[in-house]
Amino acid sequence: MMIGVDYHPSFQQIAFLDQETGECGEQRLDHSDGEAEKFYRELKQRSVRVRVGMEATGYSRWFERLLAELGIEVWIGNAAEIKTKRVRKQKTDRNDAQLLLKLLLENNFPRIWVPSPENRDLRQLLWRNGCEYSQSLEFGSYAGKLGTGHGVK
Repeated sequence: MMIGVDYHPSFQQIAFLDQETGECGEQRLDHSDGEAEKFYRELKQRSVRVRVGMEATGYSRWFERLLAELGIEVWIGNAAEIKTKRVRKQKTDRNDAQLLLKLLLENNFPRIWVPSPENRDLRQLLWRNGCEYSQSLEFGSYAGKLGTGHGVK
């Protein structure tokens, strides 16, 4: 099954095609009431192989983690490239979801590399520790300069 997802912080508009059954459709899934999570968990329970395509956004981490947990393949697309592939000038959530699905089906999805959730956590930890280390170095240097200015060696 291929699913094009136009993601928003409070909901997502999806367009899907099950290539085995030919079933296709569109749906709006709310996040606050758990509707989106329930939808993807049901796909997992039915053992449906799924690929989700969506534009890069900074607000979808929880959703990406959920899909990774469920073993659902996620492709994140370059938003600028996707925009150039729009034929219609009128931008709607339905049109965006349909376009993402179309790009997936045509094997023309402008996929970008995104670290796995585990890799992302590790990178964040290393970055944070690196910042703390460099701050301690800066403080040590600053403290040393302060002491030197007051006759401390």
